[in-house]
Amino acid sequence: MLDAVPAPPRGAGGDRGRGEGRPRPRRGRADPHGRLRPQAGHDLVDVLRPHPRQAARAGGAPGPRPSAGRTARPPLADAVRRVRRPQTPRRAGLIACRTACSGGYLAPYRARYAWGLAFLVVANALSLLIPWMVKSAIEALSARGPTEAPIGRYVVLILVLAAAHGVVRLGSRFAILGAGQHVDYDLRNDLFARFQSLPPAFYHAHRTGDLMSRSTSDIAAVKQLVGFGGLSLAGTTLAFLGTLIAMLVISPSLTLWAMAPYPLLVMLATRFNARVHVRSQVRAYTLEPREMAAFGRLNAEYLDRSLALGRVQAQFAPLMGLVAGIGTLVILWVGGAAVSEGRLTLGAFVAFNGYIAYLAWPTIALGWTLSLVRRGMTSLERIGEILDEPAAYAEPPGPAPAVPPAPPAPGRIEFRRLSFAYADRAPVLRDVSFTVEPGQTVAVVGPTGSGKSTLGTLLLRLWEPPPATVFVDGVDVRRIDRATLRRRLAHVPQEAFLFSRSIRENIAFAADDGPAGAVEEAARAAGLAGEVGSFPAQWDTVVGERGLTLSGGQRQRVALARALVTGAPILILDEIFANVDAAMEAEITAALRAASGRRTTLLITHRLRAAEAADHIVVLEGGRVVEQGSHAALLTRGGVYARLWRVQQLEDEIARA
Repeated sequence: MLDAVPAPPRGAGGDRGRGEGRPRPRRGRADPHGRLRPQAGHDLVDVLRPHPRQAARAGGAPGPRPSAGRTARPPLADAVRRVRRPQTPRRAGLIACRTACSGGYLAPYRARYAWGLAFLVVANALSLLIPWMVKSAIEALSARGPTEAPIGRYVVLILVLAAAHGVVRLGSRFAILGAGQHVDYDLRNDLFARFQSLPPAFYHAHRTGDLMSRSTSDIAAVKQLVGFGGLSLAGTTLAFLGTLIAMLVISPSLTLWAMAPYPLLVMLATRFNARVHVRSQVRAYTLEPREMAAFGRLNAEYLDRSLALGRVQAQFAPLMGLVAGIGTLVILWVGGAAVSEGRLTLGAFVAFNGYIAYLAWPTIALGWTLSLVRRGMTSLERIGEILDEPAAYAEPPGPAPAVPPAPPAPGRIEFRRLSFAYADRAPVLRDVSFTVEPGQTVAVVGPTGSGKSTLGTLLLRLWEPPPATVFVDGVDVRRIDRATLRRRLAHVPQEAFLFSRSIRENIAFAADDGPAGAVEEAARAAGLAGEVGSFPAQWDTVVGERGLTLSGGQRQRVALARALVTGAPILILDEIFANVDAAMEAEITAALRAASGRRTTLLITHRLRAAEAADHIVVLEGGRVVEQGSHAALLTRGGVYARLWRVQQLEDEIARA
């Protein structure tokens, strides 16, 4: 999902340089609140502040820090700031996010939550009646004797109450957990849709791992919050309050004695869960530091924190047991004295101890529940930051402008005085103008960083072009909604992204509703059908993640077939020869000649041999059109194209030698 979002394009070929408009990497990146977040293996080590013993254990000095003269802001910082909405103070923003997210997603399921809460109230009332029935049975037994007391009736009542309690509690779980599942479903759909609409600058500001974490672990935490966490919080609160009321009815003075240790128990449970939460945070950093010394320090800190977590967990149960045991002794002493003095009946004393037992689980679960809720609210805020991002691909409000219908033979492309820059950098394109007529193949060539790939991204509206500069069939692309525009365009990127599915599914990915046989026809046009027959499962052969079982040429031809199966009248081929050798280049070029047919083709390449067969060639240098014409005319002119041709010819001769 995330890998398919384009970055500012690199220069032609497999060049690893910046290319046009590509930002320089830096050691740190901005977190969602604008703070500098260090990269693994460098300043992160200083942020974690390892103990001196850890540094000695790892050996070596801390990793290098950026020099004082290094700029602290990447070239895309301005674009990133425009992508994000202005941040309010953290507290206010947190409350707003929680209110908007929870209200918007819980509202459709209010009835489910209301029924679940009602069932919880009834279930807790039924459970509280059981000790009361035991109290009544013991008092009846003491007053009438074993022969006259209706013990059987009390036994039946207790069994009925227990069965009804189980059924009603099951209903509450179905209602609340079912609503939580629906909220999880809605939230995942909305988050995925938001990822599809965010601009490229957003993905430069956020690491892929962080976004994946928000899409998985944070979604799971929110699901726990609105499902089991909410159920546990409501059940714990109702059980505690109901039991406390029942105890007060039996004996207010004994209740005060019984509740004396509970503040300490609640404090222990809360502190335990808080310390577990803090200690376990180190597990969220799935880091791969570049230096062994930095990794050693992080690993040592992880060990120390894990040991500290184990010590906390080992101390918790004995402390809880000790405090609870002291409370039980106090109740037996004070309550036993009250029974012996006749101030409390034996049945009431037994029921009171039953209610004390009921309080054990809510007390233990309270800290865990609060920790679950706190984590869910934090995750909800992190997800809300994504959902609150302005969509780059949202169409402007108001009535859509009238777009004239496409002509009978669509496919005309025009760039008209196009100038473009990434994030307030120097312009990547300067006053570029040329036209691609329907059915024509035009190659755009030039040295690395000349702006070739930017033309394709602007034509596709992956980056928004300036108004009235890019036209398809005579219409400004900004006036065409993206769905309609991309039905007219088929794009083959430099690095063909294939899914770990069959060849058939990868080709049909862009046109699932295509006619029968369209996949095979597109594969034949791309020169791939002959090789598919030699694969183990033929069309159903799974190609592996990113097509790792295929050669570079086969991956490019699968991507070409995927573009052809859409039937789009315009093909945009962006550096499809960058990662293949000369033999594969010739093979793909031959397939392309046969496949392009009557389609308009914009071929973006630095391999001039592939551009040789184009109807027209546009040469870019420094973002400007410096030459254009046929291959032969450009060689005769002896300009930039001729110089690049000679250099590539020399490189080919050296490679063959």
